[in-house]
Amino acid sequence: MYGLNSDFQKRDVAIYARVSTEHEAQLSALGNQLDWYKPILAARPDWTLTAQYIDEGITGTSAEKRPQFMKMIDDARQKKFNMIITREVSRFARNTVDTLQYTRLLKEYGVEVFFLNDNIKTFDGDGELRLTIMATLAQDESRKTSIRVKAGQQTSMENGIFYGNGNILGYDRIDKTNFAINPEQAKTVRMIFDMYLNGMGVTSIQYELEKAGRLTATGKTKWHASYLSHMLKNSFYCGIITYHKEYTPDYLKQKKIKNYGDIEYLTVKGKHTPIVTEEEFNQVQKIMNTKSRKMKNLNKGKHTVGYKPHTTAYGRLMICQCGKKFNQRFHTHDGRTDGVDYQCYTSVNRGSIREREKRGLSVEGHCDSPFIQGWKLEMMAEKIFDRYIDNADAVMDLSYSMLEKHIADQEDTPDYTEEIKRKESEIERLSKKRVNLIEMRAEGDIDKELFRERKQEIENRIAILTEEIKNLQPDETKQSPQDYMQKLQELRERLKEYTGFEYSVIPESIVEAFIEKIWVSKDEFRWYLRSGNGSSDEFDIDDHIKIASFTLTIDDAKKYLYSFSTRRRVYNWKDLNVSVWI
Repeated sequence: MYGLNSDFQKRDVAIYARVSTEHEAQLSALGNQLDWYKPILAARPDWTLTAQYIDEGITGTSAEKRPQFMKMIDDARQKKFNMIITREVSRFARNTVDTLQYTRLLKEYGVEVFFLNDNIKTFDGDGELRLTIMATLAQDESRKTSIRVKAGQQTSMENGIFYGNGNILGYDRIDKTNFAINPEQAKTVRMIFDMYLNGMGVTSIQYELEKAGRLTATGKTKWHASYLSHMLKNSFYCGIITYHKEYTPDYLKQKKIKNYGDIEYLTVKGKHTPIVTEEEFNQVQKIMNTKSRKMKNLNKGKHTVGYKPHTTAYGRLMICQCGKKFNQRFHTHDGRTDGVDYQCYTSVNRGSIREREKRGLSVEGHCDSPFIQGWKLEMMAEKIFDRYIDNADAVMDLSYSMLEKHIADQEDTPDYTEEIKRKESEIERLSKKRVNLIEMRAEGDIDKELFRERKQEIENRIAILTEEIKNLQPDETKQSPQDYMQKLQELRERLKEYTGFEYSVIPESIVEAFIEKIWVSKDEFRWYLRSGNGSSDEFDIDDHIKIASFTLTIDDAKKYLYSFSTRRRVYNWKDLNVSVWI
């Protein structure tokens, strides 16, 4: 290790230089920087130049983004030199943490860093103190530069300056703000939007474009669905430039991330000629939104992914006991669709109970909802509509009788007021005891371990009492008898419009008009009647009461299938327990 008198020792020296942009003036400045070292080296015959490390057009806020810098650190570890000279602290790094981290690491390798203009040597006694001050100033200058750059960019954006390489299908770029229509490419863009608005998916559009020999913006014949999806979301095509699709949250790391609504988007009317209208573009976005959903655990639920919406009413209505939707699977016979079956997404993704048992995998906590053949749902619908919807008066009489029983059950609910007050008093006493315990710890009357143990006991007891009080209190979120009465009245009015069904198979449009949800478990199918026109998104399984139930046996199934002379056969039959809820 070199000491304070290291000026008089022979040194194997490396130069580190950097400029932050690739502009011609800056690169010229880099040449000037290297020339600047020549007289210094000439004046020090005890210094032998062994290497030069030069990062061109790279920011100094993050060391990992500078390949020559990282190579220099690795060479230092291999003892290729024992001193690094650089013009000033800001050339070495604009990040205080990086500056101190790497100078300390180099010190361990026996390499001193000499910042010439700042006259700081890392082996000097006060070298690190002075270096910290200068590095902090350099970092703050980076922060100010970042603010100035962003302010300039904001002004440019408001003036319609386009950021990016400008390689946009349908346009030829003239300058920063002006684009000219490329007629042949614009025809391709028009085709893509028209096909999507006519109901084609991006994969089908991809095949059509390749079949027609249409070219991409780079002149290639191969298309990708992801590229088409980005095109359809690009507001540039309707004459609007959208900024802040990506942003840099940390000026030190200089890493761009996608904007999922974390900061506000900026939209500006461009000077270019649109290829599609704003109405067409907005219609495309609406269609795309119906085919995407937010991922709960990704980017705080802001990220969306594409999904294929259900094409059957039963697929849209069914919900599994585990909370998942059902996957639909169509099967064909002689070239025509012969039916559709349903399986819970949990079973689809993790395997059914039978399949997991077959492979010797654990089934603990796994969803055991059954695989459902579509005709069974049609059979349930036929029975429910025949018994409870075709006859409006009957379903009303049954519903009112069930509601009266429900109200009577509520009136028999015991009064827990006194018990709740007692538990609340105990919580208050424990809270005071916790305060006293904290004061004793502050005064040093009890040690840390005993304090933690006693405090945890008190907090555990308070948590138990709070939960007990919650269970004793009436649930104010539950619907009142008046709410159920209103639901029944709404249902009565709607039933008057539909009487005397003459369908063997109830049309799915009518099923969806009267059924709000179909809840499925291993043991039961719950059909919830739609009393009003509210959105199914507001559905709460606890806000309903059961008005009827029945069981479909193997004889019912055979009779139903026989009436259609279907190819389907009943096998491994298990009775279907069906209930109707309002």
